[in-house]
Amino acid sequence: MNNLTTYRRLIVPSDVKNLFKDYSLSISGLMTGAASNAKIAKNLKIDNIPPAVILHHLPDKQISEVINKDNAAQTINRRYVEQLAELSKKFNLTEKLKTYSGCAYSSSGCRRSCLVYSGRSNIFKAVQYARGRRTLAAIDRPAEYVRGLIYSIGHHYKKQNGGALSVRLKGTDENNLHFKKITLSINEINNINSYYGLKINYSDKPRTISEIFKNDSIIFYEYSKAPLTYLKRLTALNIDITASLVADRITGAADAITAVKSGYRLAVPIALNKAGHIPRRLIISDNTGRRVSIKCYNGDLFDYRPANKKQCAVILKAKKSAGGDILSAFFIADKLGPQIIGGGIIELIY
Repeated sequence: MNNLTTYRRLIVPSDVKNLFKDYSLSISGLMTGAASNAKIAKNLKIDNIPPAVILHHLPDKQISEVINKDNAAQTINRRYVEQLAELSKKFNLTEKLKTYSGCAYSSSGCRRSCLVYSGRSNIFKAVQYARGRRTLAAIDRPAEYVRGLIYSIGHHYKKQNGGALSVRLKGTDENNLHFKKITLSINEINNINSYYGLKINYSDKPRTISEIFKNDSIIFYEYSKAPLTYLKRLTALNIDITASLVADRITGAADAITAVKSGYRLAVPIALNKAGHIPRRLIISDNTGRRVSIKCYNGDLFDYRPANKKQCAVILKAKKSAGGDILSAFFIADKLGPQIIGGGIIELIY
């Protein structure tokens, strides 16, 4: 069905506007562009890589920590945030947050050394406040939140004057927003298409975000520590996935080998002695005798993982977060010889 383009001003539905008002969110600020994110800013320095936007939430169970007034955390970005506690009470979320986890597949080392606790977030408490508001909004009204993401992605897409845009929804957590299906009315689709220059087809069936944008130059890519079944669900939605090594998980070696053998590239955090000096290859063996040997690429040059080949190792320099431990079993040491990881061995070849 061809879409009409009769609207010339943006008309945001009242339920989305109310959500944004309740949580002090905005279409332009819901997702973060390169100007405010050093990681995705690197994409702009590489030819033929599209600009990116990223969504930042609080990871794991951190949202329940920041609303706990008895939280005695030492670092700024792990402390109690009174405004978030007030929001959770106002919208009756306190009980729900006690069992919520934004990172169901994280390990103890990952949780302790999460990069959400590094950089600006440990200098400005406002950073965690903003991430907390987004997290609460997504938990409170997920359908309206996902529809809000449609508008935010459209906003950033329009800024590229019709050029390609890459999108990460799992910037700082392992949320399930990719799987949430929503319905857009004919009028809403016409308005979005006209205002943002998009090509969303009308459908009366609920659709995921990637299905909604299937006709546009918008590329979704993510990192994930999830098992293979979850990775395949994301891949089925046309999302480029890079599996992440979880070295301190008891099945870390087996999970990594399974992901690589299934065609995924593997992100590997290494406590590099010298930035940019990475191993040529890495070998992972598990306790059942399975083994993979894969070529390494420097993942810190840019963040746009679809530019890397499949079944390779993407080496990321381990960065110490506030309150974290760069020597934990989650990170691989930059050294010769076999190293024990969960359920197997890893070896870096220089």
